[in-house]
Amino acid sequence: MHIAILSDVHGNLSAFEAVLNEIERVGADMLVFAGDLCLFGPRPAECLRLLRDGRIASLRGNTDEWVVSQDAMHPQFQAALNWTAGQLVEAELNWLGRLPFSLRVSPTEKAADDLLIVHANPHNVNDILYPAEDFQIARYGEIRQTDQALRDRLSGVEAAVLAFGHLHIPNVRSLGSITLVNVSSVSMPGDGDGRAKFALLKWDGSGWQATHHRVVYTGEVEAEAFRANRPPGWEEAVAALEKQGYYYPQKI
Repeated sequence: MHIAILSDVHGNLSAFEAVLNEIERVGADMLVFAGDLCLFGPRPAECLRLLRDGRIASLRGNTDEWVVSQDAMHPQFQAALNWTAGQLVEAELNWLGRLPFSLRVSPTEKAADDLLIVHANPHNVNDILYPAEDFQIARYGEIRQTDQALRDRLSGVEAAVLAFGHLHIPNVRSLGSITLVNVSSVSMPGDGDGRAKFALLKWDGSGWQATHHRVVYTGEVEAEAFRANRPPGWEEAVAALEKQGYYYPQKI
């Protein structure tokens, strides 16, 4: 059993299409989208239609909730949110609002063997699950979430693997009996690697194995989409894409 999981497309159609093509090439028995579909990119409607029409199992993320409610958690993103919601028709907003919170894949009758997929964590779409403490110190210069705090957050969760996005950094770590797999992001990378990313989870009959895949896509096409559609902040996005090949809104 091979499960391909992608997350955090953020309206980047070029990266989304590249990832779907790569998943088709490597093969998967099931494809799951783990949330954050439209906000911050120049082609939100096209991304939504590609996901919906492809009949891909899909979950909701925090920015999906923002788009549906038209209420951003961070005020500096309100203009982008309003523009994005305005690109979708009512039926598309309703579809986005009906996406479920989680998906459980059960290879056996034992819940302890399950793969549990969410956007951010098992309880809500907002709070971050960070990598290990030493990783945090190396990256942030501080511990933002202790290992004990993470154990507390996962208390009561029964699964072999918890797969999620939200924090756009690919990572695999074990914590007690659960393996945590951050599948990373299709768009707006948080690790400095501009390639689009997804994860492949393989059940071999006795356990799950996780691998990350990195996919090159044409940033110039996305820059042209920003120029053509001119969402709020499009000049910043074009400059970033031309300079470094990817775009990440400040202070997200």
